Amino acid sequence: MKKVVITGALGFIGFSLCQRFLERGYEVIGIDGMVDEQLKDLYEEKLLWIGRNSSFTFINKKISELNLKTIFKDVDGVYHLAAATSRDRNWNDLRSTIEDNVEVTNEIISACPKKAKLIYTSSTQVYGDRTGIITEKTPLNPITPYSLTKMAAESLIKAQCKKLEVPYVIFRLPTIYGPWQRGDMTYSQLLINQLQSTEKEIDSDRVTEDVLYIHDILDTLIEAVLNENCKNEIFNIASGKINEWYRGKALICNDFRLMPKDERLKVSISNEKVLTKLGFKAITTLEEGIFAQKEHIKKYLHLYVK
Repeated sequence: MKKVVITGALGFIGFSLCQRFLERGYEVIGIDGMVDEQLKDLYEEKLLWIGRNSSFTFINKKISELNLKTIFKDVDGVYHLAAATSRDRNWNDLRSTIEDNVEVTNEIISACPKKAKLIYTSSTQVYGDRTGIITEKTPLNPITPYSLTKMAAESLIKAQCKKLEVPYVIFRLPTIYGPWQRGDMTYSQLLINQLQSTEKEIDSDRVTEDVLYIHDILDTLIEAVLNENCKNEIFNIASGKINEWYRGKALICNDFRLMPKDERLKVSISNEKVLTKLGFKAITTLEEGIFAQKEHIKKYLHLYVK
């Protein structure tokens, strides 16, 4: 049996990835400091889903408090998904954001054995505001504290992993949606409003250039650690379509006037590299994915609304 470590194991993507690895017979060590007191009930519900699996070990501590070398000793892959994602992160909080997103990344790299592969989830937000086709070769232009620290973490990984001979794969993700999406993200907010018949103000996601359903990305994340020919690579994961995030919002609101009108502002994130090298394919339609997310929120509305 292979073994992996997943940081941010009770986060949206981390939890779903833990589930998928466990379904495939892997041993999983999940690390999550459960730092947001407001999400306590949500954390506990997720632990009910996977905590009793004999192949799952949960460590409820901050990464900075752990002896990572001991934890990483026999693992085949380390998935670093933990990150500061709070909406109140602004330029005044840059120092703490750097500590969370960059210094912790350095600790993880330093603890990785050479036989393990480091998988890091970055964001397509590192490209900044652009139009046209975005590829992995497009120059980076981060314009928020979050994307700046993602770019810094990427640079650190490339430099330190080369120095320490630790193989790595970096994924730049768009907005991800589906069951267990964070309650502060746009689709969740809209669906919660609908289910409660309220009209609360909606915040926009960081990334509106594209959107993908959670289950469509998991096997590609796993393939990155299994594929021996895949190392020291950076991949965009994207639908390959234009204005999918906006179309999803329009579907939820049943109002296609929300679609962008200016043809000059079209942007497309290329998925050609990840499709060719890792076989990625987005198979879930927005209609299917939004229905699944709505049914999930309907069932667990008490966890999203306080």
